[in-house]
Amino acid sequence: MNRRTLFAALAASAAALPAADNKPQRVAGGWRLGNLYYSSGLTGVRPEARKDPLAFGGDIKEQTRRTLEAHKKNLESLGSSLENVIKVTVFLADVKTEKNAMNEVYAEFFPKNAPARSAFGVEFPDTATRVEIELVAWIP
Repeated sequence: MNRRTLFAALAASAAALPAADNKPQRVAGGWRLGNLYYSSGLTGVRPEARKDPLAFGGDIKEQTRRTLEAHKKNLESLGSSLENVIKVTVFLADVKTEKNAMNEVYAEFFPKNAPARSAFGVEFPDTATRVEIELVAWIP
């Protein structure tokens, strides 16, 4: 399904939702409202870096790949896929020097018809986190 068809389906389904289906439900990594999934922000820091502050969290490419793999797994558990992602927000520890490397990996997951996206530089509370990604997707 291309994004234009997806947006048309979104508009039609939103208008047809009964009030009972408009209650948010907690699901894998976020919230579902009708046919929309709103993810929490996920990071790709290696699990051992969370227990040991001296453990390396991985470079921007590794963390981007790990984060998008986690989003892919969550979407598939809901019967959706990365092809149904509508909007992505990316938070980067160093947007000036790491955005290009993040984009290389991002393009592997969204090779054509990429979703709308915003990217921001932020200060994370730890030094291991290089990227956090959240998204909104359609669940057919």
